[in-house]
Amino acid sequence: MKPVTFIESFEKIHIAFYNAPLKVLSTDNIEVTLIYKNEQFVIENHIETRFRLIFPDYVGKIGAYRNLFGYIMKNGDNVCDTSDFIDLSLSHVKKIHDFIQSIAIDELKLLKDL
Repeated sequence: MKPVTFIESFEKIHIAFYNAPLKVLSTDNIEVTLIYKNEQFVIENHIETRFRLIFPDYVGKIGAYRNLFGYIMKNGDNVCDTSDFIDLSLSHVKKIHDFIQSIAIDELKLLKDL
């Protein structure tokens, strides 16, 4: 899986939780930058087996994503959240992507405040 594939899930979460689509600012094979107003998000895959999701701040939206990812993986302790980024293994990214793509957006909205 490449970051451009994971954009679908990342944006679906953002739309469900914040009712706002993201705009792709730049993309290449290992890094994607998305924006919403003055917020910038980066999905990177510089290490082949790891993804790093970088958020605009270390509080706020990162917590909602982290909680959702922990819920999906049935273990929030496996979601490393340090500073303004979340590190995930490639297997976790695939599991999260599959879950997000299979759930209706209305159901996803209910998972915001776990």
